[in-house]
Amino acid sequence: MSASARRLGSREWWRTARAANRRYREVFGRRPDLIRARRHSERIQRAKLFQRDPRLPALGDKIEAKRLVADLVGEQYVVPTLWFGEGLPPRSERTWPRPFFVKASAGSSMQVRVPDDGPPRWRRVERKVDRWLEESYGAPGAEWHYALMPRRILVEPHLGDHDRLPDDYKLWVFHGQVKIVHWLTDRGTPEFGGRFLDRDWTEAFRSHRFRTHERMPHVPRSWETMVEIAETLAQDFPFVRVDLYEVDGRPMVGELTFTPTAGFHRLDPPEADLMLGAFWRR
Repeated sequence: MSASARRLGSREWWRTARAANRRYREVFGRRPDLIRARRHSERIQRAKLFQRDPRLPALGDKIEAKRLVADLVGEQYVVPTLWFGEGLPPRSERTWPRPFFVKASAGSSMQVRVPDDGPPRWRRVERKVDRWLEESYGAPGAEWHYALMPRRILVEPHLGDHDRLPDDYKLWVFHGQVKIVHWLTDRGTPEFGGRFLDRDWTEAFRSHRFRTHERMPHVPRSWETMVEIAETLAQDFPFVRVDLYEVDGRPMVGELTFTPTAGFHRLDPPEADLMLGAFWRR
């Protein structure tokens, strides 16, 4: 996404807006109503196109967001960083304790795990990193703030048990209040899936995008602390998804996401989109 596409009303902005509207129609089978915007998916579209908070580029950056998390809730809840920079250092300097993850700082699902057994497959990792650094993440969905983030790489340790990935707890916070948690488990396996739950830890709705896991989750030990952290971090925003893990009973903040799935997320039943939309204040 170019600089002119980020200027409201520019020719490229209109081109980006039309592309996002076409994508919305493809997913939902209708045009987004950006004036009344009663649905959550429509509020995300309106926020992307018209309500461009200048804080988002820093807070959506995995590296920069760690400073905010440390300042507001404490460094003990920040996922440690082993290294970050504009590209990977020479192979001789990649001596981080394994296993670890190499990630792009600006984007989603852009990571590769380097296991603790066998020689690292650096050529494969380097190809992925080169692709991430060339990619303009967020452009197809009009997620303008990603274009303002520096393209960098960070390295983080594998949290918790090295034989599995920790469960994800993605807390959807509306105007400073947690309303929904999207729990995900068994990442990296054929059983990967999750559940969408409300504050009472009962199923709220399902998703056409994410597989529903066979089991319901237990309430994590640190649930109350997770809620406190998420609501503190999100207190000044109409909507934020705060992504956390639980490691040995302690929550760890992964990232802050302001436009999850770029707002192109079909829920089951469809009325759930309206229910979430009602959590946005006018």
